[in-house]
Amino acid sequence: MNQAWPAADSTELDGWLVRRNAGVTLRANSVLPSKAPSDLNRALDYVENLYAAHAITPSFQISPVAQPATLDAHLATRGYTVRNPTLVQCAELSTVLGNLPDLSTPVNISTLPSDSWTDFWWHTDGHGSNATAKATAHQTLTQTQALYAAIPHHPAPPHVGADSFSPERLKAIGRLALVDDSAGLYCLAVDENFRRQGLAQAVIAGLLRQATKQGIRWVWLSVLEDNRPALELYHRLGFQTVSRYHYRVKPLP
Repeated sequence: MNQAWPAADSTELDGWLVRRNAGVTLRANSVLPSKAPSDLNRALDYVENLYAAHAITPSFQISPVAQPATLDAHLATRGYTVRNPTLVQCAELSTVLGNLPDLSTPVNISTLPSDSWTDFWWHTDGHGSNATAKATAHQTLTQTQALYAAIPHHPAPPHVGADSFSPERLKAIGRLALVDDSAGLYCLAVDENFRRQGLAQAVIAGLLRQATKQGIRWVWLSVLEDNRPALELYHRLGFQTVSRYHYRVKPLP
């Protein structure tokens, strides 16, 4: 998952990966604590000072394998609060495709996000309109191999290439990051005026059909544990929870 959503910069710290991405997205601006540092308090002081120097809120991504095992409790004593409890789900790609309904909705697939795709994701996902932050987000998206899906308001003309999107406003989008023989589903978003029309499933189907041509066998996703509509959809498609994580974030003074 770290490869699928890479930070612009990262520092190895005695078993921890301290990710920095100009403050854009919590995942890319948090510590991935894979191994226990030799001096926990010293490592924490280093992280907090480094993030402060880059105007980033100190944050840790805590999963069942976070190290040391007492890290979550230790962060709580330092004033870190829990944010975004999330489930990690996985399924065989063929299983998901078999559970998807037969959809005829046209879906454009590209290897790079168009400006309209990026604009749609940036605004629909609640990030705002800061041009500098959006440029950083675009860099994050394109640092790793991925497929991008978009459903336009009208089908693209026949002469438009596979790596181009119609300039018209979009109804729905999605991103599938490709890592070895697996792929991660990200940025699934549907215009609020077109929800409950099966567009999210159409996006997933379009991405996974293309992924089968590239040898992908497994697909994973992360979903907030209180997002009941999404969880119901993913359950119907055959996804099962394989792990979970949350963030520990130190509130600003």
